[in-house]
Amino acid sequence: MTKVRYEVDGAVALVTIARPEVLNAMDQDVFFGLKEAAERAERDAEVRAVVLKGDGRAFSSGLDTSLFAAGIGGGSPLTLDIAALQRCFSVYETIGKPTIAAVGGLCLGGGIQLAAACDLRVAAEDAELAVYEIRWGIIPDLGGTQRLPRLIGLGRAKELVMTGRKVGAAEALAWGLVNRVVPRDRLEEETLTWARELAAGPPLAVAAAKRLAGSALDMPVSAGLEREVAVNRRLLATEDFREAVTARFEKRPSPRRASTRFCSANTASATSSA
Repeated sequence: MTKVRYEVDGAVALVTIARPEVLNAMDQDVFFGLKEAAERAERDAEVRAVVLKGDGRAFSSGLDTSLFAAGIGGGSPLTLDIAALQRCFSVYETIGKPTIAAVGGLCLGGGIQLAAACDLRVAAEDAELAVYEIRWGIIPDLGGTQRLPRLIGLGRAKELVMTGRKVGAAEALAWGLVNRVVPRDRLEEETLTWARELAAGPPLAVAAAKRLAGSALDMPVSAGLEREVAVNRRLLATEDFREAVTARFEKRPSPRRASTRFCSANTASATSSA
């Protein structure tokens, strides 16, 4: 049985960690299954947004402790290829389609770091988030020390990574760790609805906006402004732009999609400076 399910609902790919019996703890199969699912969504021209969730009552309880005990490949924990595991999460940040984590129940350790790699996060009211690595005598090395300060500020990020304390949904929302909080029984529905709204937008502009915003803190404002100019010059010449304007004038609820071939051919050029 697959440990990561991949399904497509219209223009939205739904990626599910499917190990509810261990609260969706992540072993080697889960890591690389997550990466494969994100790359599959990136290749699928019909997919415009990605939702990531856990099966059952948890988003993820973090790393499967067997990774600490044996390491990937049967060696000691020192043989873990941490950079390879990081890439399994980073792909949700780097693909040119919006990604949303639907966080219900426990979201610990690797779970919170996976959610942080997504563009947006919707939490159920029962969500509990924590960076637990410090309790194992290590640091969060799957993006926790890098993405959390960007999301919630340096002081709050240090509190989480240095103490390992849990944050509930209401506090996570107040901190900006999650974007929305919804009732547990509406988590998947509300997240999919938001994903469909994003999927209805012009894909080249959405991809470019994601890339530019994601890199904004890595450069001076002046350099970011130059990149905005370069990207919009390309977008203004695309069918995506013309269709979006036409849809507005015709008062259509959303733009019709540009041809798959056109979008695939131009995504790279529209975002290469982003």
